[in-house]
Amino acid sequence: MKHALVICAALISLHAAAIAQDKSTKRAERRAAMTELRSDLRTWFEREVYATVKSWHEQYDASLPAEDLRTLQGLRQEAKRLKESVANDLQNMRGTFERGNRSELRDKMSDLREKHRDAVKDVLERLKPIAKRSRTKLRQLFDDNEDKIESWRGQARDIVGDWRDEHEDLDFNGMFGRGGQQLPLMGGDGRKAAIRFILWDGTMPPAPQAGIFTPQRMPMSVSPAPSGNAATVDVANVPDGQHALQVFDMNGTLVRTVNVTAQSGKVNHRFDLSGLPAGTYMVSINTPAGRSTTNVVVTK
Repeated sequence: MKHALVICAALISLHAAAIAQDKSTKRAERRAAMTELRSDLRTWFEREVYATVKSWHEQYDASLPAEDLRTLQGLRQEAKRLKESVANDLQNMRGTFERGNRSELRDKMSDLREKHRDAVKDVLERLKPIAKRSRTKLRQLFDDNEDKIESWRGQARDIVGDWRDEHEDLDFNGMFGRGGQQLPLMGGDGRKAAIRFILWDGTMPPAPQAGIFTPQRMPMSVSPAPSGNAATVDVANVPDGQHALQVFDMNGTLVRTVNVTAQSGKVNHRFDLSGLPAGTYMVSINTPAGRSTTNVVVTK
């Protein structure tokens, strides 16, 4: 009897280990699938959306009185620093999240909201009079381009829907779906979309992440700013090997491709910008781990 119990206990233990291994495999597959989706949406946003939304943003800025624009530029920098501070605090909570202690996580999230609440409120209060004075221009931009925005939402829904069909064997607990897909800068209700649009600094938004506790995958910068006939790109957290560095104009047209090499997880490469007209360009590095993008301003 004792021998039978030992065998039974061993079988139960092996079964539990197999279930745990299966769950671990599924989690890895879900993470890989989410990385694929973020990369697909990022590529689509860069090529189809960004340049147009940036042109609307430039029209909005041009409509502002000089004093309002100066104040707004300061608020944009404050908002950007605040967002980075929140992201850093969330990263520091990663251990609590991974331990699965819901009560502790809930308390820390409440403390985090309290910590940043006054700063957020202050930025929004100072933004309010500018938004009020410029609401006619904002309404015009959104109303005149309503069909375009809805078209983008449809494209985003299709990308997510196709992705779900490809990964229907993975359980994403009802995430995404074909309806309600939001757009960077333009998602959410009207008020939130307007605030997000006004406070945007015009640069490419950070790459979409799997969750609030995931760090930016490949921080990227170009110097000097602005640049002349050449610039140096620095990228971190890059898989070692050769990758394509691409330069796009603001219409999304590819104007230059350069092969770069990552060593010890880093890229440091000086690339040629001669022959390009003065203006703003998107510089993007494409790797098996995903894509990272930033802007470069070319002056002559």
